[in-house]
Amino acid sequence: MTKKLQKILAGMTVLLLFPVVIATIYEYVKINENEELISTVYKEQLETIVSSINSYTLDISDTWSTRLELWLKYPTDSNRLKKMVAENQSIKEIYLAKANKTYSLVYGRSPHPDLFSKLDSILNKYSKEIEQLKTYYQNGYRKLISVPGLDDETLLLFIAEDRDEKLNVFFVNIDLLAFFRNQVSPRIQSIAQEHFRIDLVDTTTNILLISSEPNASPMEQYDQKGSMWFFPTIKIGIGLKNQSIADMANRRIREGLRLMALVLLVIFIGIWFLFLSVKREIELARIKSEFISNVSHEIRTPLALISMYIETLEMGRIKTIEKVNEYYRIIGKETQRLTGMVNKILNFSRLESGRQKFDFDTCNLNIITQKVLDTYQFHLKNKGFDVKYFPADRLKPIRCDREAIADALINLIDNAIKYSRDIKKIEITTGTRKNYTFVEVKDHGPGIPKKKQKLVFDKFYRITTGHLAHEVKGTGLGLAIVNEIVKAHKGKVTLTSKPGEGCTFRLYFPILFTDKDLSNNNI
Repeated sequence: MTKKLQKILAGMTVLLLFPVVIATIYEYVKINENEELISTVYKEQLETIVSSINSYTLDISDTWSTRLELWLKYPTDSNRLKKMVAENQSIKEIYLAKANKTYSLVYGRSPHPDLFSKLDSILNKYSKEIEQLKTYYQNGYRKLISVPGLDDETLLLFIAEDRDEKLNVFFVNIDLLAFFRNQVSPRIQSIAQEHFRIDLVDTTTNILLISSEPNASPMEQYDQKGSMWFFPTIKIGIGLKNQSIADMANRRIREGLRLMALVLLVIFIGIWFLFLSVKREIELARIKSEFISNVSHEIRTPLALISMYIETLEMGRIKTIEKVNEYYRIIGKETQRLTGMVNKILNFSRLESGRQKFDFDTCNLNIITQKVLDTYQFHLKNKGFDVKYFPADRLKPIRCDREAIADALINLIDNAIKYSRDIKKIEITTGTRKNYTFVEVKDHGPGIPKKKQKLVFDKFYRITTGHLAHEVKGTGLGLAIVNEIVKAHKGKVTLTSKPGEGCTFRLYFPILFTDKDLSNNNI
């Protein structure tokens, strides 16, 4: 079986590695083509940066317009306006052209008399644009435009609605250079970081307004240029700081090769885990096959006995009433054994598929354990077992299904009975550990080797070493059922064992009330 798995592993390795190796060689040979491709991607990234700077500028202007409209609707709240102009030092004056064509100075640090007198001419000059702005506003979209002011100043125009639902025109006179330095420059610095240089250049004068580099002058050639949507005479120039596009392409190729190496490593690891999974599935298939064989034998034996004794009774061969009663007892015993096996298989099927319904309630593990021992006392005594029970004092309550916990405990006791030989002694203990309550079943059987301890909770798994495979009958589902029940209760199962020293199974269940809960709630 191992040789077959090795062949499968080798075949899958070749199958998976072949395209990766071909892709690696192709990537290495086509470096020049990849440089061109990366150059294209780089250009697209620069276009995205240009769009990002423009979008950020629009966001600032939109924020101003929103705050001014709120002030217009609630003019008594002067703090709103004061806070806005304090946060934006580039704003010099704010004018308002009301719906009745009257003008007012909303804010002015040093009002320019010429600018105030030109408001009417500006409205007339840009009347079409302003009407379009009103149309946009009425359709739910506020658009802003910029128009030239005096000197280096620029006017931002937008429509705002007052509390009477009348449309007004705001003029925000800004110092453009201060706007770029105070509002836009921090954004440019955060985008540029250590990789890019980003400049804003006035194309009418070829003056560098701001740059991400200190004490810079306009570059001779930028990798990407773009106009500012709001200020068409201002150009955005972007270039790399310390490397060419070819250097960037080569670096990305190297990164790609390293990534491929990582992919190869992941593939190797995946193949190895796949190998382990296939091996496990093959082992599971073998165990299932043995399970079917064992269960068939286990079911056939009681059926054969039941059939034989019923046939004997029907033919009237037994004359004494004592013998008849003995046959009935045997038939009943074998029927119970057969029913137990079928129920165990059905219970595990429901647990594994999640169809098992649990009736959770507040329970005490001492009481559940004592009831199980009371029920099985006669059976244990008939088997010759000495059972000692050590209940913990003041055991804290848990939330559980009583029947399910009892079933798990019965499976552990049944397991201890089946595997105990010379020393027929079982010790059952309850207690508390951290935030868990536990019940522990200890036997003095042959024990389980360390490497097989995790496997005993797998479905259908049975210890088959030595004489155990022939002497101990079962379905291999008992401990799997225990594990599923404990998981459904958000608990855990531990096994402590050494060959020749027996096994200790401990079931942990979360405590319903902690000490803190008990003290706070006086439970």
